[in-house]
Formats: sequence, structure tokens, C-alpha cells
Amino acid sequence: MTARRQNIEKLLLVAIFTTFMGQIYMLPFGTSFRLTFAVVVLNVLMLTFKEIEPFPAINLVGILMFFVRSGLYVINGNGTLIEGFGIYYPVIFFYIFYSIIFTLLDVRSLIKTPLALFLAIWICDSIPNIIEVVIRQEWRSANFEEIIFTIILIGLLRTFITTILVYLSRYYYEKSKERENHHIFVERILLMSNLKTELFFLRKSKKDIEDAMRRSFLVYEKTADLELKESVLAVTKDIHEIKKDYSRVISGLEKSIKDSPVYNMDIREIIDIVMTANRKYALEKKLQVKFESFIGFDFRTNDYLSVISILNNIVTNAVEAFKDKGHVIIEQYVKDKEMVIKVSNDGAGIEPQDIPLIFEAGFSTKFNENNGIMASGIGLTHVKHLVEDYFDGRISVTSIKNEETCFKIGIPLERIFSRSETKSDIR
Repeated sequence: MTARRQNIEKLLLVAIFTTFMGQIYMLPFGTSFRLTFAVVVLNVLMLTFKEIEPFPAINLVGILMFFVRSGLYVINGNGTLIEGFGIYYPVIFFYIFYSIIFTLLDVRSLIKTPLALFLAIWICDSIPNIIEVVIRQEWRSANFEEIIFTIILIGLLRTFITTILVYLSRYYYEKSKERENHHIFVERILLMSNLKTELFFLRKSKKDIEDAMRRSFLVYEKTADLELKESVLAVTKDIHEIKKDYSRVISGLEKSIKDSPVYNMDIREIIDIVMTANRKYALEKKLQVKFESFIGFDFRTNDYLSVISILNNIVTNAVEAFKDKGHVIIEQYVKDKEMVIKVSNDGAGIEPQDIPLIFEAGFSTKFNENNGIMASGIGLTHVKHLVEDYFDGRISVTSIKNEETCFKIGIPLERIFSRSETKSDIR
């Protein structure tokens, strides 16, 4: 769907909805002149949907209002269609002058100055109504000064309501955008953390491939059998091609990570991101999971992607282990020049004989209930390598069946500590 078509659809929706709201009205002078709620709605919509051109939209409302009122006049048995046209044609002039004044005053540009916006909307409301009254010659049945006073007073009330609704709608719209942007931010950070983890293991695999190629070439040099030498050389060349493919993938991932914004992140924010992502994951799995965190000493780090990857793997495993409900606690503190993070849950736990194996590649107790395929079993292997090989840290796990499972991670402060400003408060 093109942007032009979307704008036309929005314009029609605004016009139809405003026309509908125009049927909520009062007759202040006992004549066919109406003061409606439509102007309030139209102001809010015009200030909300800035992609809609105000001049055609407002005039379309005037035309629809004219035909709807005339049609209802006939349907209610009050007279003919021509008579209805003769009674309600002044409403078109109201919206014509309203659109002109709204455009000339550039009301949308005043959104950041509430007083100026209030006065501009009041003018847009009052002057077109006075013009409509003059066209209708309402002074013949009522005192003209009283008419003007009533229009200005009701215009003041409608402007007050409009201004409140405009700023309330903007407030909730901005909050909605903040939530949406935060969701996108969390998703992006999790994606980048996963990429960085995969990059770490691709580099390790590349090194293993280089070692395999080196050993293969040594075999080639030591082998006297010509036929065997050719076979070994072919294998060595294949390994070299695989290494080049790995190098291209690694280069692409490194560029993606390098091009992403570089900044420091609070430990508190890192843990919040992990809990937000897994809270959503638990809801998707229809689980009731309570997440809690305790931050002993908050500071900033620029290696947040690796920390997020470590914690997200552990917490996701905990969520997947729950049957119906559960409780996950993340506790962080600093001790003996180490940042310690403990992630505990009250799930089913780990069998004692499995604890030494859980960090081994390929080990898993999870399987897909639909197809019976076991999980890959590399999540905790990633965690162990990141903690021990990347951060030079340590990781351990304790588990009491059906009571508590606790992963304890220790990372040297010198490997993760990169704060630009001291946060000495212990929280």
C-alpha cells in the first residue's frame, strides 16, 4: 500500500468520524444553527495526523456535514431535500473559513507553545461560527450581542477541552512510541549480542580449521606415496577454501557489529533488557514467571553484548524448564575484585550426574515435543567459553532437585569495568 493511498484513507476516516461526531450538538438560539462536538474532534485529529493536509480534510468534513444533515432532515420527515439544502448550506462556509484560518495561523506549528495553540484554536472556532451566524441572519430571532457572546463563550469551552485532549493524546502517543522504540532497542541489542557470541565461536572454529590445515599439510610433506600425497593435498585445499568462507562470514559479522552504535551500558540496564526479553518469552509460552533483580553495585561497561548473551542464555534455559510457573532471581554484586552475578530459579533442577556435562557441546535434556528432535545443546557451551575464555572468569552451578538451581558467574572487574563516572551508591 502506497503512502498516498494510506493518506487518502486516513483523510476519509477523519472526515467520516468527524461528521459522525457532528451529530452531537446543541441549539443555543432555538434555530437550525448548531454548536457541535465535531470541532473538538477535528482539532485533535488535525493536530495528531500531521501527514493529512488540513485544507482539503476540513472542507471535506464541511461537505459531508452538509449532505448528512440535509439527508437526515428529509429522513426525519421535516421537509424536502431542497429545503434541507437551504437550511444547512451555511455549514459549508463555517468549514471553508475554518480551514483558511487554521492554515493561515499554521496551528500545527504552535503545538510546543500551549498558550499560542489555545488562542489559535479559539480563533479558529469562534470566527467561522460568527460568519455562519451572519450568513444565517440569526440576529433576526435573537440579540446579536448575546449571540456573539454565546459563540465566544462556547468556543472558549470547546478550545479548553480540545487543548486538554490534544496534550493528553500527545502524551499517550509519545509513551506508546517510547515503548515501541524500547522494544526495538531490546530486540536489536539481543540480536547483536547473539551475533557477537557467534562471532566469538566462528573465530575459534577458524583457528581450529587453521590447525587442521597445518596438520594436513604436515601429513602431505611426510607422505611418500604419491597417490596419497595428492589426496591429502586435495583435502588441505578444501580445508583452505572452508577457512576462506569462514573468514568472509567473520568479516561480515565484524562489520555489522562495528557499524552498530558504541556506548556504555549500566549493569542494571543490561539485566533489565534480559528480564524484559524473557518476560515476553514466558508470556509467549503461556507461563507465569516472576522476575526479580538485586543490584549490589552498578557501573557502566562497553562489553554489554557479551554479558547480555551470557545472562540471556541462562535465563532462557530457566524459562524453558518451567512447567506452568516459576521464579527467576538475578543478583549482582562486587567481591574480591570480581563482579559476581548469580542467576537462580525454582524449576525442576538438574540431575546430579548431569551437572558435570551441562557445559559440554551437544549435551541437552530439552527436545521439541512436536517432532521429538533434541535441542542443539550449545547454549551453555557458549556461556562457559564467553565467561572463561573471553572474560577470563569462572562459572559454576549448583542444583537441588525441585527447589533451586543457581548459576554463579565471576568476571574480573578489570575485564569488564569501563565506567566513565563513578557510581558509588550501593543499591
